[in-house]
Amino acid sequence: MNIHYLPNLAKFTMIIASIFLTLLPTSPTFAHHGWAAFETDRLVYIAGTVSSRGVWGNPHSQFDVTLDRNLPAKTLKLAIPEELQDPQDSVRVNAAPSYKGSHKKLEVIIAPPAWSGRWGLGRALKIGERFQAVGYINRRDKNLFRPVVFWYGANAVPVNQVLGNTLPVRAPLPTAGQN
Repeated sequence: MNIHYLPNLAKFTMIIASIFLTLLPTSPTFAHHGWAAFETDRLVYIAGTVSSRGVWGNPHSQFDVTLDRNLPAKTLKLAIPEELQDPQDSVRVNAAPSYKGSHKKLEVIIAPPAWSGRWGLGRALKIGERFQAVGYINRRDKNLFRPVVFWYGANAVPVNQVLGNTLPVRAPLPTAGQN
């Protein structure tokens, strides 16, 4: 083999790999990073029980939540993490209307263990464990939910899911009668 062809072979391989990555389909696995893939103009409240072991790891942890049959009209009064207690954020979290979609179960994507552990969740959630959250539904996959804050367990322990001290987008507040 002629050694002079190796640099060209490496360039060719990089070009093919770049084309392949560009052509990969956009799926929830690839599209869930960041908030742009989610309906950030409308926060929603969900509540139910963890119904799958899911994945506890990087880049995000994921699991299923089977939703309660009768959700309240809006977020229950729950402790807001200190980082989201700014009135501009906490009023939005508290006013989030309950999920009204057709899914009985949602796939939930949360921050990786290092981040969630920093805010009080140092382990994977268990099947059957209580889960409540306020967050966003994915724009393309209406079965995918990403919280900005969630509460777990019988004691509703709050866990912040946003970087910094504010919501990624301050969605408009719901008007009276809007759910």
